[in-house]
Amino acid sequence: MSASLTLRRRALLGGAGLTVVFGLNGCALLPPIPRRPDPTLEDAIGWIRLGADGRCTLMCPRMEMGQNIQQAARRVVARELGLEESAVDVSSPSTADIAPAKATVGSDSVRELLPLLSAACATLRAAQPKAGAAAAGVSPVAAGAAPLEALVTGRTRFTADIRLPGMLHACVLRPAWRRELGPRFDGVDDAALRAAPGFVRLLSLPPLDGPALVARHAGALMALRQAAKARWLAPAVAPDPMQMVDVDAALAAGRLTKDSGAVHDGPWTLDLRLDVPPAAHAGIEPRCALAHFEADGRLQVWCATQDPFFVRDVLARDHGLATSRVVVHSQRLGGSFGARTIATVEREAAFVAKAMGTPVRLHWSREDEFLGGFHRPPASQRIRVRLGADGRISDWWHALSSSHVLFTNAATPAWLQRVTDLIGDDGTARGQIPPYAVARRRLSLTLTRLPIATGPWRGLGAGPNVLAIESAMDAAARASGQDPVAFRLRHLEDAPAGEHLRSPARLAHVLKRAAAQAASVPLRTAGPGESVGRGVACGVYKGRSVAAVTAEVVISADAIRVTRLWCSHDCGSMIDPSGVRAQVEGNLVWSIALVLSDELAAPDGRPSVTGFGAYALPRMAQMPTMHIDLQGSNEPSSGAGETAIVAGAGAIFNAIAAASGRRPVRLPVRPADVTRSPS
Repeated sequence: MSASLTLRRRALLGGAGLTVVFGLNGCALLPPIPRRPDPTLEDAIGWIRLGADGRCTLMCPRMEMGQNIQQAARRVVARELGLEESAVDVSSPSTADIAPAKATVGSDSVRELLPLLSAACATLRAAQPKAGAAAAGVSPVAAGAAPLEALVTGRTRFTADIRLPGMLHACVLRPAWRRELGPRFDGVDDAALRAAPGFVRLLSLPPLDGPALVARHAGALMALRQAAKARWLAPAVAPDPMQMVDVDAALAAGRLTKDSGAVHDGPWTLDLRLDVPPAAHAGIEPRCALAHFEADGRLQVWCATQDPFFVRDVLARDHGLATSRVVVHSQRLGGSFGARTIATVEREAAFVAKAMGTPVRLHWSREDEFLGGFHRPPASQRIRVRLGADGRISDWWHALSSSHVLFTNAATPAWLQRVTDLIGDDGTARGQIPPYAVARRRLSLTLTRLPIATGPWRGLGAGPNVLAIESAMDAAARASGQDPVAFRLRHLEDAPAGEHLRSPARLAHVLKRAAAQAASVPLRTAGPGESVGRGVACGVYKGRSVAAVTAEVVISADAIRVTRLWCSHDCGSMIDPSGVRAQVEGNLVWSIALVLSDELAAPDGRPSVTGFGAYALPRMAQMPTMHIDLQGSNEPSSGAGETAIVAGAGAIFNAIAAASGRRPVRLPVRPADVTRSPS
């Protein structure tokens, strides 16, 4: 069997759109591969515990991180078992409680989980039609608060809330550059560190990115960091990631990782470039883990992760333990967006706990999040479009130069990443296939390992890639004198259904609705020194869910403001419409950030921002009026977690072009990019 075929099969084990990790911190051996088993009916039955008192406990295998999956699961179980929702308690199981389950990624939880829960409940009803809950032979369960109620009232327990007897606290003094670049540790202020209150020990542990500080209490860690004044010698080479992914340089050198399709030679009607910088996840909760090696050597870990079984397998590998002797207790996540798909803080906590022989809680700082986590990769894109005499697209060439997402360099060593490039990276390329009918199409992809860590981020490549596509569609419509909505609909009429778009008709429907709803509202009147414009975009996420957005923006010399958004969204049948609406709202906020603020520059190979104070995040005062039109249907649930970003960002970008008469070539868009006089 060829190496490429072997890797392709291993990748397929991971499932489309999921993080497939092959290495850790440069490890030369193949480490655990994330488990992505399809859940079975037997698994689902094991998630449900019926109590003798008529209550029910559901051990939800998908992690709760604000998407409200636990409430949706509670609603299904209550409905199927004929219970009030308040009679169903939902918990996050440990890895010892259930069979290995998929990670919480890819907007797949409702689509994959809830039909199985319905079937499991039906099986339980059939097996015990009259005996009731007592026949299940399990202990009664205590009543608990609903997920949202517990969160609002402060009853939700996060990892940082957990305490164990004798627990110590730790942090890692990490360099500003990634370890593989070769920064060298040059010492600390040893006298000041040992004199600082709460100091316990400074550990040098080879698997970690730097020395670990151990303190008696959490409050001492910040002072210990400052007292240590850790010194690092900069690496010899630390290039700018944005320059490394320059699409024109890649095309000129013929440096293509994947290339498919073909177009005719000749002049192009449009030749557009768009550069997208790296971006941070910017989750509210910095990650945290508590590790404890028991007297018999068994390892217990408490953490908030999207993939507890992968964390378990990695820790078992790290410490030479059977997986049955590592138990990961899943906690609620305070925001993730793809950031917590690998083992990071969990590994650090476990190594320090083993060295200290006592429970250790390791809580990342905001700086650790920026320096120790991975980020959205930069992307440089060029789309060339040729229009035929009939005003339709005859040739389409989309060249994308970026870095890795699924085969993240945060966990995959360089040698193995080069091998995985044989199959590309579907996360980086997500959304690159346009949903429109064109006569000839070419797609090119270049992957470059970067000095900063890159990986899954809010829809993976779909946000930036579909933005570029929708910008090109808008520009093509205007170049041919056609209405942007009609132009898109014309190219959807005979678009083929396939894995990248199951139903062109559903996409056309939401596009019509988003356009019509906006058309019923007059365009905002421009004030002195302002220009106003509207733009439209639509898109599909993972071939299933569709969305369309019309955006209105106001541009002045010192600001670009999104004033109104109309979004029509179809993710199939909805268990919890209010939860879907919240997800759409969040996606629209992400869209604003993607176009107007998200940027994590790293000109010398290290993030230039390491905290929220300097990282530009959308503020409440910048939020527009949002009109959200949820299109419920009898189609199977297809996921809402990351869908609207494929339409929101493009609509905002196109509105800026309409208001200013200029089509920006880079993100984030600044007022000066569209208001200054041509040079």
